[in-house]
Amino acid sequence: MAVLVYTCKTRSNYNDFEMERKLRMTRVNLNHVLLEAREQRYAVGAFNIFNHLTARAVIQAAEELKSPLILQTSTSTVKFYGVAELGGMLVTMAEAASVPVVIHLDHCTDLELAKECLDNGWSSVMFDGSKLSLDENIRITKEIVRYARQLNATVEGELGAIVGIEEDVVVDTEEAVLADIDEAKIYVDSCRVDAFAPAIGTAHGLYKGKPVINFELFSEIESNSPCPCVIHGGTGLEDEVFKRLISLGASKINISTAIKIAYFNGLKDFIAQSGNDIEPLKLDEYVANIVKKATKYHLTLFGSENRV
Repeated sequence: MAVLVYTCKTRSNYNDFEMERKLRMTRVNLNHVLLEAREQRYAVGAFNIFNHLTARAVIQAAEELKSPLILQTSTSTVKFYGVAELGGMLVTMAEAASVPVVIHLDHCTDLELAKECLDNGWSSVMFDGSKLSLDENIRITKEIVRYARQLNATVEGELGAIVGIEEDVVVDTEEAVLADIDEAKIYVDSCRVDAFAPAIGTAHGLYKGKPVINFELFSEIESNSPCPCVIHGGTGLEDEVFKRLISLGASKINISTAIKIAYFNGLKDFIAQSGNDIEPLKLDEYVANIVKKATKYHLTLFGSENRV
């Protein structure tokens, strides 16, 4: 998105600038991108970024493909940089983009941290109450939904326990629990979340062996859900699995590990071939291009290209 610059700094021109900026604002919430995706049967990629380089690369990939985008942050990334510092950076980047960008907090178990992020520019949060009782999960999710509504923000909820490690949420294989159809209906109807992530057999991190995805469970939950459904643990799934889940209504797909792998592979490759070249901007450019390539692969696979 082009940045408007006024050489004459009058109050009138400033007001015009603010009006134009608000009209063209591309920082949006989940409803803005997922409702159409659900209707048109494509998915919006939600990519976990962890610094300026990865955020910029992911946004540029979406811009080049004219795709909506969900820019996801983990709670550890938020705590590392600080809510205000990270939020300020991401809001600036999202509002300067030429495509709709959701700033989404992923797998947050801390209600107060979720509220603080919403206060500092996140347009969406996921509350992860998967280790709580159904009643407690519903109670806390309803509270964050009420808070988010005041800020025109959205909330994603989860039911079941997805195996793997995602920040401070650790689920061993024997603890993995698929979402229950009846409980899913109670949860979604009670909380009125804007997106719902049922556990259907996917896993966080790298898969050990071929995952067993319960497509029938996902199809039944999605077809009875008033809100779009989300797939966690996207990295490592086969293309045909992605396509089948999207055909069944998966509207948001989370990609985290693939971005980390692209980032580290880019670093290692550049260092291995750089010799005595110690120009850091060349390193950043090289790594960013690797991250962009990984992002574009998933955006194209999910069918969100040329949707803006």
